[in-house]
Amino acid sequence: MASKWQFQRRRGLCGECERVFVEGEILFSLLRLSSDVVERGDLCSNCFEHLDAEQSLFWWRTRHADGAGGLKLDLDSLLSLLAGMENEKNPAKKDFRFLLALLLVRHRKLRLVTVLKRASCEFLSLRKLRTKQLFEVEVRELNQARREQLSQALAGLM
Repeated sequence: MASKWQFQRRRGLCGECERVFVEGEILFSLLRLSSDVVERGDLCSNCFEHLDAEQSLFWWRTRHADGAGGLKLDLDSLLSLLAGMENEKNPAKKDFRFLLALLLVRHRKLRLVTVLKRASCEFLSLRKLRTKQLFEVEVRELNQARREQLSQALAGLM
């Protein structure tokens, strides 16, 4: 459980064919989990069409913008990702899901309802604001070093 999270940032070119994006070009961004590295890949439309869907956790369509002031989080897409990872068994993916839940609570997209205890695990019961949609997220045991790693990963997402 002492894995180190790393997030790759945008590079301004296609991750497959390495063609440089032009201002306003439609591209597809995706998140992949490779070992304990969450990779962000930006692909041109052509390369995205030939991508194996099993390789990515989540993807979204966007436009390339030079100097747009940094990465803007699409919190609704992150909510969809959280829902899509509900049945994950992989410990690294569970850690990532826990990180997503904390990010969404911090940005006031989710609110803590209660903490549930099942067998030897605790789960956060979170409600999407202004709806009745509930999410249950396993609480991950994090030591000081792990908390610092996840905090750095959180800063990398923002």
